[in-house]
Amino acid sequence: MLNLDNQLLIRLIKSRILAGLMLFSFVTASADELSLSAGIDKTDIPFESSVNLSMEIRWQGGIGRYAFEILPLPSAQNLTVLGSTSAVSSRTEAGQEITTRTFKYTFKPTKAGVGIIEPIVLNYLSLPDSTAGQLTSQRFQVIIAEPIPPPVKSNSWKYLIGVIVLIAIMAAAIFFVFRWKRSRVPVAPIKTPEELFLEQLAVVKKESQGDRKIFFTRLYKLLNDYLEKKYGLVTAGKATSAVLNEMERIEFPAGGRKRISEWLALADKEKYAPIEGAPGDIIRLIAEIETFFGK
Repeated sequence: MLNLDNQLLIRLIKSRILAGLMLFSFVTASADELSLSAGIDKTDIPFESSVNLSMEIRWQGGIGRYAFEILPLPSAQNLTVLGSTSAVSSRTEAGQEITTRTFKYTFKPTKAGVGIIEPIVLNYLSLPDSTAGQLTSQRFQVIIAEPIPPPVKSNSWKYLIGVIVLIAIMAAAIFFVFRWKRSRVPVAPIKTPEELFLEQLAVVKKESQGDRKIFFTRLYKLLNDYLEKKYGLVTAGKATSAVLNEMERIEFPAGGRKRISEWLALADKEKYAPIEGAPGDIIRLIAEIETFFGK
């Protein structure tokens, strides 16, 4: 039987061997080439663009060789995570099973300048002995350009509407000014056929200067014009007798038909008669006519 000292010595040796086995197990997990690699697809981006961070965890062995904590969202400055994806796959290389797990994060700028993606810490357990370990990615920097100024909104439609409104206002102003000025201009009163006749008779009296033929020729025409304007009687191209006959069908004021018929017949006769005439007969005739038409 071993004495007490020998038993203590044996226990000490066993504890040293056990410690060595544990150390060897951790090294073996590391020797299994569990690795974390990470990278970004761009180092400088426009403010309106995005940058992708890809991470790959690779080890020898099957999918169940390691257990991983949930990978937290990366911390970043001047960047924000828009979304993430992950995948796991296995393949055989040189007779060894290789497992790969990938993560992908998409970042969008929040501010121009330098965008920083902080290191990502991955905690894991090596199975089946549950040996803990940790992997850390590097820190990444992205140069973010200044944002493109938003396009200036076109105000052409507002300008067009303004022009149309201005034109409408100006047109209305011109219209009302014209109406106002027109209302201020005295409108000449409409003259009656009798008033027109007397005005023209005064011209004939002045221009004929005692010439009987000129006076009676012009008087004949004035009387015919009066009949056309006053009663709508068509006299052009008609003989005096025909005009007198048509006058019979027209209603005249009392004594009007007789007086106008006499003057018309007299003018027709005198315009072809000899130049001589009774002294003062034209003056008296003009006075009679003016009195009649002036009533």
